[in-house]
Amino acid sequence: MSLFLKMRHTNPIPAHKSRNSSGGHAAPIRVLLVEAHHMCRDALARLISDSAGFQIFASADTGSEAVDICRHSAPDIVLMPIELEDADAVEVTAEILRVSQQTEVILMQRSRDENVTMRAIQSGALGLVSTRAPASGLVEAIHTVAQGRSYVGPIALDVVTKRLANIRPTR
Repeated sequence: MSLFLKMRHTNPIPAHKSRNSSGGHAAPIRVLLVEAHHMCRDALARLISDSAGFQIFASADTGSEAVDICRHSAPDIVLMPIELEDADAVEVTAEILRVSQQTEVILMQRSRDENVTMRAIQSGALGLVSTRAPASGLVEAIHTVAQGRSYVGPIALDVVTKRLANIRPTR
Protein backbone atom coordinates (compact mmCIF):
# COMPACT_ATOMS: atom_id res chain seq x y z
CA MET A 1 0.00 0.00 0.00
CA SER A 2 1.31 3.42 -0.86
CA LEU A 3 2.15 5.73 2.01
CA PHE A 4 0.48 8.52 0.10
CA LEU A 5 -3.21 8.49 0.79
CA LYS A 6 -5.69 9.69 -1.79
CA MET A 7 -6.65 13.21 -0.77
CA ARG A 8 -9.85 14.95 -1.72
CA HIS A 9 -9.52 18.60 -2.67
CA THR A 10 -12.51 20.65 -1.66
CA ASN A 11 -13.09 24.03 -0.16
CA PRO A 12 -13.28 23.64 3.59
CA ILE A 13 -16.48 24.40 5.41
CA PRO A 14 -16.12 27.86 6.92
CA ALA A 15 -15.42 27.80 10.63
CA HIS A 16 -18.58 28.34 12.63
CA LYS A 17 -18.09 31.48 14.69
CA SER A 18 -19.89 32.29 17.89
CA ARG A 19 -21.65 35.28 16.34
CA ASN A 20 -22.76 36.16 12.84
CA SER A 21 -22.44 39.57 11.17
CA SER A 22 -25.84 40.72 12.43
CA GLY A 23 -24.75 40.19 16.04
CA GLY A 24 -26.80 37.02 16.65
CA HIS A 25 -25.49 33.54 17.22
CA ALA A 26 -24.08 31.65 14.24
CA ALA A 27 -26.11 28.86 12.73
CA PRO A 28 -25.46 25.50 14.37
CA ILE A 29 -23.40 22.80 12.67
CA ARG A 30 -26.02 20.65 10.93
CA VAL A 31 -25.37 16.94 11.46
CA LEU A 32 -26.91 14.05 9.56
CA LEU A 33 -26.78 10.99 11.81
CA VAL A 34 -26.70 7.59 10.09
CA GLU A 35 -27.34 4.63 12.39
CA ALA A 36 -29.55 1.58 11.85
CA HIS A 37 -29.86 0.80 15.56
CA HIS A 38 -32.47 3.17 16.97
CA MET A 39 -31.24 3.03 20.58
CA CYS A 40 -27.71 3.95 19.49
CA ARG A 41 -29.02 6.66 17.18
CA ASP A 42 -31.14 8.16 19.97
CA ALA A 43 -28.17 8.20 22.35
CA LEU A 44 -25.89 9.81 19.76
CA ALA A 45 -28.58 12.35 18.86
CA ARG A 46 -28.97 13.29 22.52
CA LEU A 47 -25.19 13.67 22.95
CA ILE A 48 -24.87 15.83 19.84
CA SER A 49 -27.96 17.92 20.55
CA ASP A 50 -26.75 18.60 24.09
CA SER A 51 -23.45 19.96 22.77
CA ALA A 52 -23.38 23.68 22.04
CA GLY A 53 -23.40 24.59 18.37
CA PHE A 54 -24.78 21.32 16.97
CA GLN A 55 -28.13 20.43 15.48
CA ILE A 56 -29.32 17.00 14.39
CA PHE A 57 -30.46 18.06 10.95
CA ALA A 58 -31.75 14.64 9.91
CA SER A 59 -31.23 10.96 10.57
CA ALA A 60 -31.06 7.92 8.33
CA ASP A 61 -31.17 4.16 8.80
CA THR A 62 -29.18 3.29 5.67
CA GLY A 63 -26.34 4.54 3.51
CA SER A 64 -28.60 5.02 0.51
CA GLU A 65 -31.01 7.10 2.60
CA ALA A 66 -28.04 9.24 3.74
CA VAL A 67 -26.94 9.84 0.15
CA ASP A 68 -30.47 10.88 -0.80
CA ILE A 69 -30.69 13.35 2.11
CA CYS A 70 -27.29 14.81 1.19
CA ARG A 71 -28.30 15.15 -2.45
CA HIS A 72 -31.29 17.30 -1.49
CA SER A 73 -30.28 19.03 1.73
CA ALA A 74 -26.47 19.22 2.09
CA PRO A 75 -25.84 18.91 5.84
CA ASP A 76 -22.52 20.20 7.17
CA ILE A 77 -21.47 16.84 8.65
CA VAL A 78 -22.51 13.23 8.11
CA LEU A 79 -21.76 10.99 11.07
CA MET A 80 -21.99 7.27 10.31
CA PRO A 81 -20.44 3.94 11.25
CA ILE A 82 -17.78 2.47 8.98
CA GLU A 83 -19.59 -0.85 9.52
CA LEU A 84 -22.89 -0.07 7.75
CA GLU A 85 -25.37 -2.92 7.55
CA ASP A 86 -26.73 -2.15 4.07
CA ALA A 87 -23.72 -0.87 2.14
CA ASP A 88 -19.98 -0.29 2.06
CA ALA A 89 -19.38 2.93 4.03
CA VAL A 90 -16.37 3.77 1.85
CA GLU A 91 -18.60 3.75 -1.24
CA VAL A 92 -21.34 5.67 0.59
CA THR A 93 -18.77 8.27 1.69
CA ALA A 94 -17.56 8.72 -1.89
CA GLU A 95 -21.14 9.13 -3.13
CA ILE A 96 -22.00 11.65 -0.39
CA LEU A 97 -18.92 13.70 -1.25
CA ARG A 98 -19.86 13.56 -4.94
CA VAL A 99 -23.46 14.72 -4.51
CA SER A 100 -22.82 17.29 -1.77
CA GLN A 101 -19.42 18.92 -2.03
CA GLN A 102 -19.97 21.14 1.03
CA THR A 103 -20.69 18.12 3.25
CA GLU A 104 -17.93 16.38 5.22
CA VAL A 105 -18.04 12.85 6.63
CA ILE A 106 -16.98 11.47 10.00
CA LEU A 107 -16.83 7.69 10.29
CA MET A 108 -17.24 5.87 13.59
CA GLN A 109 -15.31 2.63 13.94
CA ARG A 110 -15.96 -0.25 16.35
CA SER A 111 -13.01 -2.38 15.27
CA ARG A 112 -9.28 -1.79 15.72
CA ASP A 113 -8.71 -3.74 12.51
CA GLU A 114 -5.81 -2.18 10.62
CA ASN A 115 -7.34 -2.67 7.16
CA VAL A 116 -10.69 -1.17 8.20
CA THR A 117 -8.88 1.83 9.68
CA MET A 118 -6.84 2.43 6.53
CA ARG A 119 -9.90 2.06 4.27
CA ALA A 120 -11.78 4.57 6.42
CA ILE A 121 -8.98 7.11 6.09
CA GLN A 122 -8.69 6.56 2.35
CA SER A 123 -12.46 6.92 1.85
CA GLY A 124 -12.37 10.70 1.71
CA ALA A 125 -13.89 11.13 5.15
CA LEU A 126 -12.21 13.90 7.14
CA GLY A 127 -12.94 12.28 10.50
CA LEU A 128 -12.40 8.87 12.07
CA VAL A 129 -13.54 8.26 15.65
CA SER A 130 -13.49 5.03 17.61
CA THR A 131 -16.70 4.06 19.35
CA ARG A 132 -14.44 3.23 22.32
CA ALA A 133 -13.43 6.89 22.62
CA PRO A 134 -15.08 9.15 25.19
CA ALA A 135 -18.01 11.27 24.05
CA SER A 136 -15.79 14.35 24.19
CA GLY A 137 -13.76 12.85 21.33
CA LEU A 138 -16.83 12.77 19.11
CA VAL A 139 -17.69 16.36 19.97
CA GLU A 140 -14.11 17.42 19.22
CA ALA A 141 -14.20 15.53 15.91
CA ILE A 142 -17.37 17.31 14.78
CA HIS A 143 -15.96 20.73 15.66
CA THR A 144 -12.64 19.96 13.94
CA VAL A 145 -14.17 18.57 10.74
CA ALA A 146 -16.71 21.42 10.56
CA GLN A 147 -13.70 23.75 10.34
CA GLY A 148 -12.41 21.82 7.32
CA ARG A 149 -9.64 20.04 9.20
CA SER A 150 -9.14 16.30 9.54
CA TYR A 151 -9.62 14.42 12.80
CA VAL A 152 -8.25 10.96 13.53
CA GLY A 153 -8.89 9.78 17.07
CA PRO A 154 -6.09 8.40 19.23
CA ILE A 155 -6.98 4.73 18.74
CA ALA A 156 -7.00 5.03 14.94
CA LEU A 157 -3.89 7.21 15.04
CA ASP A 158 -2.08 4.43 16.92
CA VAL A 159 -3.04 1.94 14.21
CA VAL A 160 -1.96 4.28 11.39
CA THR A 161 1.32 5.23 13.05
CA LYS A 162 2.25 1.61 13.63
CA ARG A 163 1.21 0.72 10.08
CA LEU A 164 3.40 3.45 8.63
CA ALA A 165 6.28 2.33 10.86
CA ASN A 166 5.65 -1.33 9.88
CA ILE A 167 4.91 -2.33 13.47
CA ARG A 168 1.99 -4.69 14.04
CA PRO A 169 -0.75 -2.85 16.02
CA THR A 170 -1.99 -4.39 19.24
CA ARG A 171 -5.58 -5.58 19.16
